[in-house]
Amino acid sequence: MSDLTNLYLALGYCIFMLILGLILQKFPPKKINHIYGYRTNRSMQNENTWNTANQYSSRLMVRMSLLSLIFPPLLYFIYPEYNFMITIVVNTLLIVSILWFTENHLKSKFDTQGNRIES
Repeated sequence: MSDLTNLYLALGYCIFMLILGLILQKFPPKKINHIYGYRTNRSMQNENTWNTANQYSSRLMVRMSLLSLIFPPLLYFIYPEYNFMITIVVNTLLIVSILWFTENHLKSKFDTQGNRIES
């Protein structure tokens, strides 16, 4: 695979992740379900946690996807032959970080039973 093909694949992957984030933002899941949306035990406790988690995580996913668009052009000049693979690894880490940030956001807003914490 050529270096330019690696660049196009890496950018395509980043754009795909951005589109997914924008879809989640534009069409958030209406009700708690096991198919579509940000699905963890904490987020699925009630409608409040569900809506908060999906709104926060989709916004974060768009930001992380925009951030990830920086890497393929940079990697093209540093490690062009590994551009796509490194982009996949970086995006995976960014997606895992969305889980961490969203769960921490939920912990700061809701108690263990899913009740909103009064500040």
